[in-house]
Amino acid sequence: MFDTPAVRLAAAGDRDFTDPAAGPAARAAAAQQTLARLTEHWRSIDVPKRGVALACTGSLARREPGPLSDLDLVVLHDKSLRPAVVHAIAEQLWYPIWDSGVALDHAVRSVAECREVANADLSVAGAMLDLSAIVGDEALVAQAGKVLAEDWRANTRRRLPEVEAAVAERHERFGDMAQLLEPDLKEAKGGLRDMSVLRTLTASWLADRPHGAVDAAYQQLLDLRDGLQIESHRPRNLLTMADQDGLAERFHVADADELLARTARISRIIASALDDTLRRARQSQRARFRNGPRRPDLRLLRTGLYANDGELVLGRGAEPGPLLPLRAAATAADQNLPLSPTTARKLGELPAPQRPWTPRARALFVDMLAGTGLQVVWNALDLTGVVTGWIPQWEAIRDRPQRNALHRHTVDRHSIQTVLETHRLLDTVDRPDLLLVAALLHDIGKARGRGSELDPAAGGHSAIGAALTATIAPDLGFDDADTERLVLLVREHLTLMEFATGRDIADPATTDELARRLGRRESNLDLLAALTEADARAAGPRAWSSGRAALMRELVERTRAQLHGAGHRLSDEDHAEEAG
Repeated sequence: MFDTPAVRLAAAGDRDFTDPAAGPAARAAAAQQTLARLTEHWRSIDVPKRGVALACTGSLARREPGPLSDLDLVVLHDKSLRPAVVHAIAEQLWYPIWDSGVALDHAVRSVAECREVANADLSVAGAMLDLSAIVGDEALVAQAGKVLAEDWRANTRRRLPEVEAAVAERHERFGDMAQLLEPDLKEAKGGLRDMSVLRTLTASWLADRPHGAVDAAYQQLLDLRDGLQIESHRPRNLLTMADQDGLAERFHVADADELLARTARISRIIASALDDTLRRARQSQRARFRNGPRRPDLRLLRTGLYANDGELVLGRGAEPGPLLPLRAAATAADQNLPLSPTTARKLGELPAPQRPWTPRARALFVDMLAGTGLQVVWNALDLTGVVTGWIPQWEAIRDRPQRNALHRHTVDRHSIQTVLETHRLLDTVDRPDLLLVAALLHDIGKARGRGSELDPAAGGHSAIGAALTATIAPDLGFDDADTERLVLLVREHLTLMEFATGRDIADPATTDELARRLGRRESNLDLLAALTEADARAAGPRAWSSGRAALMRELVERTRAQLHGAGHRLSDEDHAEEAG
């Protein structure tokens, strides 16, 4: 009566995974077929016409089951039926499903029992918000859905902190999907479970969730889940390395790295939507229990830029133009405020500054990089296209995975983390602005298919990144001398650690070679030392161990002593005179 898992897989495998419309259509058709089979099965047994119904939750209720998704079914009943009758109905329902091999999560409850269980268990409460009638007494299901939704809304003051705690715990346990080489498509940050949380927040009436791009990302994530289940022949959500090549071929993308980059982009959209919606829900709840009239609490930060309920928003005096995104980003990062979603969208509609940038534009950019709230602000602007308007070369490293045991982040996220790690070191160098920008650009050469350490013909990602920096830096408004120093830092950003761990640092030839590469400028040595430390700290604890740190610092001090002792050190003034 019910299709076996093998039959369901075979039917799903015929789908064209390159067609965005094929996934929703296939899931809707599979749901309709399952609902028809369940209805037929219900009507084949002796069931009273009133007082009992078959309902579903989960993916079937949302009409989006995967090829091997389990069934979440509930037999709802009222008190007019004897318990023995209800349980006899349930047994006749469950056994044929079990016999088919389909995974089944089942329950038999009255409306009162549904409310009791939902009140005690947050996950059940959220799942029951999807409750949908299949067959039987539909009025009973409607009654249950109504009271469960009312209970959810009535208890938001208690439930919202529980939801936030559960989300934080799950993200801590399963990690950030955008940063993982083997992500869990359901439980990780930015996964399917986060979309369920978005629906529960909307059901609370505290905040509506974003639509448009989020809905498209969700459908793409469901497509990935479907493809994974077909590829692995198992009902799982963990995208392992063993599955990635086959799945990349199924989706007609270049390789496993491109598949992971696509997955990361999808998850970032969903994760950002959840962060925004949770923030909206908190704001709404505070307003609900606030005495007096509800008025915006605007605090002026800079002309046209205001803080409002924990976000940066645009207001009176915000003149649209190329500098506004830079002004807003610098202010938001400095104040550690996220951009409101509306503000981020409006900034994404504005043009980038003309190249080369003016000193004012460049200064705002550096101010943004120096802000403690950089990561959240950068992510919001990246999702709206502002970042690639500033630096088109960023597109090639966005969400690019790193199959390197030393690294814990994608290339772009690692670059931002490196910038954040420089903050503690800015007072150790003569040009903090160059350190910040070099940190941002140091891995810009790690585009897919080129710049890899496994691609010696290309000169490695440091050489490619240096060539790109030679174009990017003048576009950002740096003069020839500053561009030369930025190119040097990007080209040599691995040199200190390579020399410290791979050469005899007591050999004067080692320090002489390092000094030569740095133009015999102590200020360049300081910049490279700070960049190296920030890069290693951003990569993870294996890259910045106490032993590696000690070796690097000893090499720096030996090189500094040689520069002073041998009389070869050039001051910045000497270097400028020599260059002239």
